[in-house]
Amino acid sequence: MSVFDHSGREARRFWHGLRQAVLSRLQALAPRVLFGLRLSASVCLALFATYYLELQNAFWAATTAAIVCQPNLGASIQKGRFRAIGSALGALVMVALLAAFPQQREPALLLLALFCGLCAAAATLLRNLAAYAAALAGITSAIIFADTVTDPSSAPFLAIVRVGEIYIGIWSATVVAMLTGSGSARRQLCQTLGRISANLLAGFSTDVTSGRGAADSRAARIALARELGPLNLAIDAALGEQSPVLADRARLRRIPFALLDALTSWRNAARFGERSSVAETTSRGELRASLAAIDPARFQSDPAGFRDSCRTALRRIDATRSSDVDAPIVVAARDVVQGLAAAADGMLAKGAVGSNGRTPRASFVVADPLPALVNGARTAAAILAVTWFWVVTAWPSGPFAIVFTAVATLIFASFGDHAGDLAKDYTIGVALMAVVGSVLYFGVLPALSSFAALIAVLSVLFIVLGVMQAGPWHSVVFLAMTISSLPLLGVGNPITYDASAYFNLALAIVSGSAVGAMFFVAIPVVPPSLRLRRLIALSLRDLRRLLSLRSTPDQLRWTALMARRIELLPSEATADDVADLLALHAVGRAALRLEQEVSDHRALGLLRAALTALADGHLADARMMLVTWRGQSLALDPPDDAEHRRWIASQSHIAVIIDAIDNHPVLLATPFRGWQPFFKAFR
Repeated sequence: MSVFDHSGREARRFWHGLRQAVLSRLQALAPRVLFGLRLSASVCLALFATYYLELQNAFWAATTAAIVCQPNLGASIQKGRFRAIGSALGALVMVALLAAFPQQREPALLLLALFCGLCAAAATLLRNLAAYAAALAGITSAIIFADTVTDPSSAPFLAIVRVGEIYIGIWSATVVAMLTGSGSARRQLCQTLGRISANLLAGFSTDVTSGRGAADSRAARIALARELGPLNLAIDAALGEQSPVLADRARLRRIPFALLDALTSWRNAARFGERSSVAETTSRGELRASLAAIDPARFQSDPAGFRDSCRTALRRIDATRSSDVDAPIVVAARDVVQGLAAAADGMLAKGAVGSNGRTPRASFVVADPLPALVNGARTAAAILAVTWFWVVTAWPSGPFAIVFTAVATLIFASFGDHAGDLAKDYTIGVALMAVVGSVLYFGVLPALSSFAALIAVLSVLFIVLGVMQAGPWHSVVFLAMTISSLPLLGVGNPITYDASAYFNLALAIVSGSAVGAMFFVAIPVVPPSLRLRRLIALSLRDLRRLLSLRSTPDQLRWTALMARRIELLPSEATADDVADLLALHAVGRAALRLEQEVSDHRALGLLRAALTALADGHLADARMMLVTWRGQSLALDPPDDAEHRRWIASQSHIAVIIDAIDNHPVLLATPFRGWQPFFKAFR
């Protein structure tokens, strides 16, 4: 072998490795480039529509298109709908304020700040894209105020024009998103649900049929509980895609609730499995056979077949006759399989398990009002501070500073612990865009003589910003550059160039964003440790109200409330904290089900007395009454299959409550001290 042959092979190996590395890097970069192209197309389409209609402030439509356009297609379409609702609401409120106080600036400014604070509170209480709509209502009202402050009588006309421009931007981004959509959000949701279902079924089957370490079992349940938040985001994105498969939104929204019920039932079964013998019994053998017939791999490839196999397993579980010892495990198995069937059913949007017609919607729940109050106060205080400075100094660009103060405090109101850092990155991005914008404004745009040339320059700008925004490095910086670029450049019909106007506007945008970021320092978010204590304390309070019949929520509302609180747990929450919330959910659900299962008035009276004692913190008395009630009912094993299933269920629910009393006595006996956690918020 010659030296030349050896060197030739080395060269070919080098170039092949280089080619593979370049292709791998380009493949990873492809989604980011696609988003940059989508962002650029949305902005350019909005500009074309506004220029064609000869609207003066074309940059509001293009800015709206840039905001609505998101890396996730489903989020883009769904966000457009919510932005339309929020924009219309904000416009109506601002027009009403200016009509009520046409010559009185002070009340109008105060009410504007209060309305924006209310929007910040709503953005915190609502979830995902509904929170975005609440934030956009406040931002739209601030925009209309800035445009009409010098002439309040023109507010209705300008509001119609501004909302029309915003709707053009929404339409542009939505059209581009639908044309480039491929159903990726639905596939991602199906993969997520398939993974959760497989882990849930495998973990439950392992615990009830063979047994394993308690620590491993609890760690697996905690990991699944922490997936409720990402699952809701995936559901929101999938709902944005136009698909007949996702027609029943309420059923899809209820998937996390069904999975939480299944997770709680797994927790109950694991606890009773630890104490009981793992020896083979007839009922456990039947459960093993029923669960083994469900293939979790079919969830993604054949959701209908997966659902049918779950329904078959449900019928086999219902036919299982068990003793009082195995009753909690049999009931838990039914709940787990029913939760899996509901997950597949939600993806198919067909008839729910055991019901006909459309699924009722879950009611709105408030997990904790304190973060919403703090965020609302921060937004109102920041806007009032900028308003005071504008009034005192008579700053011509003060109204635009108010707009971007509202943007900085409202957009990040629902981001929890990350809100301050994101607001800081947003301010940095706005400042960078002021520098880049000055180069474009004075050096590039004046040399353009046609609309095509303007579109070409803006396309390059937004493709670059889109690629960076879709990346992992400080994406909010480039989001801020995207949002602030067109207002800074003043892209209108026609474009006017004024150096003093540019620098005044740039100063207003940067200073407004900076003030919003500083108020996240002046009025910080509620600390994670306090949020954690409040979520557990409020859950305990609501459980006591449920047990003492001071409030009677249905099972869906109770599960929705606890799912929301588990979803909002900070990252600092330990496994014990999650276990406490799961235990509270299990007790509340068991009490609600017992109210339905027990028909005898005398037995129901004894049960309610025991639950009232538990609500009052008298754990020993409650346990004694529950054990007595259970002992009386053990002798009533009915031969009828339907009555036997009710008997099994009631035995299971009583066992769950007694287990919670035995294993969580400190939690259940802790008094709720009303507003004390509120006063400790910033101590």
